[in-house]
Amino acid sequence: VNEKILADEDGDFSDWIELYNSGDDAVNLDGWYLSGNSANPTQWRFHSTNIGPGSFLVVFASGKNKKVIGEPLHTSFKLSGGGEYLALVLPDGVTKASEFAPAFPP
Repeated sequence: VNEKILADEDGDFSDWIELYNSGDDAVNLDGWYLSGNSANPTQWRFHSTNIGPGSFLVVFASGKNKKVIGEPLHTSFKLSGGGEYLALVLPDGVTKASEFAPAFPP
């Protein structure tokens, strides 16, 4: 529940998803997906987005659906502060790289 911790570029306090690259090489997320709906694993698709080794990427779960390279990213869906389903899905649209099911922690 983001009420005053991290504002987006519009000054809104949306919930966010934080991805971490623990590897030694940069990762390009082009074609990967985030989903807040287990029945729709391809709910929101990344465009060409790199995460450097040992780096984090914040994606706002605001419902604003913004994917402009070099600007803050926003999913097309919002998250419930009480927790719900959330997955990071590989480009095949099926395989989950990471999944919180049936719910992520609040």
